[in-house]
Amino acid sequence: MSGFRSQKWDPWLLISQIIAVQTLYYLGLGLWIFFITSINNQVLTLDYLFSYEKLQLSNWNGRLFVSVFLLNALTSGLAIVYLVGRYKQCLDFSITIHFYHFIACWIYNYQHPNVFSWYVAQFFSIVIMTILSEHFSKKHELRTIPLGSRVDL
Repeated sequence: MSGFRSQKWDPWLLISQIIAVQTLYYLGLGLWIFFITSINNQVLTLDYLFSYEKLQLSNWNGRLFVSVFLLNALTSGLAIVYLVGRYKQCLDFSITIHFYHFIACWIYNYQHPNVFSWYVAQFFSIVIMTILSEHFSKKHELRTIPLGSRVDL
């Protein structure tokens, strides 16, 4: 079947995109956390990635790492644009990233996150990631199609 925007459902493409976007999410988050911990002379541990207790808004350090998660939403939104590139799939991939992060945090801490600020940070991260990726994907999809040659009908 050929035509405008004709696509077949390709599960291998979808799985590889999920793995690639999730990898870039953790790579970006790791780089942001490495940058912040090296500036503050803190020891770099996996707790900054997966421990929800590090994201408490009651202290300055917790607010700093909440902002790191929000900065990572910007870089991950650009990763979704680059790897997925479809406007309609941006929300799906944003929620998928955070769902797998929720599962990873649950496994790492042996219990579900029980700090409200963790959920607030993840919600705003989803919102920022979705809006940014949808904006740039829509901009990419709606650009004009260049017509190089003139066709006589």
